[in-house]
Amino acid sequence: MNRRRYGNAQTIGSNLTQNTYFITKQVGDGFLAVLADGTIDSVTGAYAAILTCETIAKGIGSLEDMDGQLRLQFARAAALLNERMYKGRQPRVSALAACFIGNRMFYRNVGDLSLVSCSGRRLTVEQEEAGQLDRRGVTTLLCSQGIWQALTEIDIEKLLAGRGNPYQKAQNMIEAVNRRNLKDQRSALAVIVA
Repeated sequence: MNRRRYGNAQTIGSNLTQNTYFITKQVGDGFLAVLADGTIDSVTGAYAAILTCETIAKGIGSLEDMDGQLRLQFARAAALLNERMYKGRQPRVSALAACFIGNRMFYRNVGDLSLVSCSGRRLTVEQEEAGQLDRRGVTTLLCSQGIWQALTEIDIEKLLAGRGNPYQKAQNMIEAVNRRNLKDQRSALAVIVA
């Protein structure tokens, strides 16, 4: 079985409510990470993030046709948000899901969340909404905009580079965000997969 090493950390920033949420789980020999950001500092934003992550994660039950499964589960999450919360208004939720299968990663991203690849000391931010990538020798960061608000690309590169436990790298990233002590710091969430 191909087990991924991963770590996570988050901070509420200066928000009153934690409006970012994530779920990770094993799917057969694969590993799934789902993040959501309710984008507004309210209980509604927090609930939207939780509902989005749980809908997508629960809907992925096998490794077959991962592109199709991700597309379907994102549509299901949007429909559920529309039905339960937004009542025909545009949902204000960002969602990112990545499934690691062997040396491949299948992903889908809608909104303001970032998918970052670090191989050695080179950082790449994936711009496509969906796709698949080779993950051989690559550390992957899935994160909210609160990370980019506080840290520079060079900061993120340094925090991801080198050997080390992904959990400790994620903790170090959030500690760096908190040290910036920005007045209007958004909630920040980092999931690192190696």
